[in-house]
Amino acid sequence: MIIDCHNHIGEPWGTKDRQTPDELLRKMDRAGIDMAVVFGFKYENYDNEYTYRAVKAHPDRFIGFAEIAPWLYPNYAEVVKSDIEKYEFKGIKIHAMAHSFKMTSVGVLRPIFEVAKEKRIPIIAYSGDELYATPIAFRYIAAEFPEVPIIMAHSGFMQNTPEAVMVAKEFNNIYLEHASGISGGIIESLKEIGPERILMGTDTPYWDFEVQIKKIEITVPDLKDRKMIMGENIAKILRLEKN
Repeated sequence: MIIDCHNHIGEPWGTKDRQTPDELLRKMDRAGIDMAVVFGFKYENYDNEYTYRAVKAHPDRFIGFAEIAPWLYPNYAEVVKSDIEKYEFKGIKIHAMAHSFKMTSVGVLRPIFEVAKEKRIPIIAYSGDELYATPIAFRYIAAEFPEVPIIMAHSGFMQNTPEAVMVAKEFNNIYLEHASGISGGIIESLKEIGPERILMGTDTPYWDFEVQIKKIEITVPDLKDRKMIMGENIAKILRLEKN
């Protein structure tokens, strides 16, 4: 089973960015993707209810994550916990650069991570070359919450992939996802941390499943390793094999 861990859905006003569930399903069918983790776009008018409705309509294809922007709500931890319980979400999405906090801001992140720890769910977090979310900035929260799987989206992009790999070697709860990155990042990750903590993520609608699949096929010659990266690892994190 192929499971992609990074996809946006929604129709946020004020931006041209959009992807409906039907549009995503067509892309998945074309590329042979069985299931996709979905959440809203980075804008502060993200819509967790929209994500829920998509998952409810297609529970065999979509896995919903709750998005949370801390500065929108004084009680943001209660808000995300309520959405997780109400909509049965399987994870949390955060975006430091878009939502005006830093991954070093443990005081801001701690309430969100406490929810993830309680619910035994992962957090996927944007990483890049901006000071808000460089891979090394993940060290503090990863150290405080070793029980919480942290999916480092983009693995620092191209410039900071070596730093992402370094952090993943230090913390076993860090998982690397290489959307928008180059094939060399996957090769380096495979060499340094092995296939068990690498995940397939595409970041649709901005990138195409076929490109990500081809990158993995080229860089991961072992079929067993490839199957782990393209679905088995995220299924284990989400405990899908127990459902």
